Amino acid sequence: MNTLVRPPVLASPTRLAITAIPIVGFLATPLLPFVNQPRLWLGVPSVLVWTALCVIGTVVALQVVEASYLRDGGVAADAAELAGAELAGAELAAEHAAERAAADEGVVR
Repeated sequence: MNTLVRPPVLASPTRLAITAIPIVGFLATPLLPFVNQPRLWLGVPSVLVWTALCVIGTVVALQVVEASYLRDGGVAADAAELAGAELAGAELAAEHAAERAAADEGVVR
């Protein structure tokens, strides 16, 4: 049986859900009464500790997303995308050089 192998999609629903968890924490900060009370956690204002935890959660979520993307074949997909970008960049540079040479000839004459 011949099966198509699709390249991994970085913005898959699972990966978006993983990254949404700390984002929801950030956005919910003003609505959470245990964060907005004037109290200290570990000698630091609670909102500062909560924000630091959300930042750490964001880093962990992004690491999980990156690891799952690379595990699903993201290295090959990134290499193919980079090769295509380099080819397009070389073509664009050649077009720009030709236009510049034509413009320089027009100025010299």
